[in-house]
Amino acid sequence: MKKGWIMLLLGVGLALSLGWGFNQYTALHKARQTIAGYQDVAALNQRSEDFVRAYAQGKHQEFLSKAAADRFAREDNREKDHEDVHMSEDNGLKNVEIKQLYTKKVKEREDQAESYATVRLQYELGGSNSPTDDYIQTFSMYSTWVKENGEWKVNDVEITLTGDSSDDELRRQAKEALENATKARDGE
Repeated sequence: MKKGWIMLLLGVGLALSLGWGFNQYTALHKARQTIAGYQDVAALNQRSEDFVRAYAQGKHQEFLSKAAADRFAREDNREKDHEDVHMSEDNGLKNVEIKQLYTKKVKEREDQAESYATVRLQYELGGSNSPTDDYIQTFSMYSTWVKENGEWKVNDVEITLTGDSSDDELRRQAKEALENATKARDGE
């Protein structure tokens, strides 16, 4: 009888140990999947930052999906007919500053993601050493990404210009012209 109880206790202990071990194994597997997901988003976030910098320099073709590259080539050929000035390799780009960058996967699909970036470009213009004479653009970028052959590629980009340093100069000139017109009218 004593031997039966010992065997029963050992069987229950073994069953509990196996259950606990299986529970730990599944928790470890789930944790590894979660970590892999975060590592994928971190890698995508870095790739998104690299894309923004490459886009500012006109060297973004390697980041494009096949469909986006085809679309870009068609649009590029149409625009060349109307292009007056060709950008040289040295376009005066002095600084690319990424103010904000946010990347996330699309919840419904594991192979799609989106990124949002706010970018500030600073161009050095014609021989002046003063940073106040530099031309500055600020814009936001919305990019959609797809996984193509295991690598994240940009499928579409929307760019919105949010600021331009020449806007400040135009505002100053308009204000000055209005003041001069007001003085001329009042002086008559």
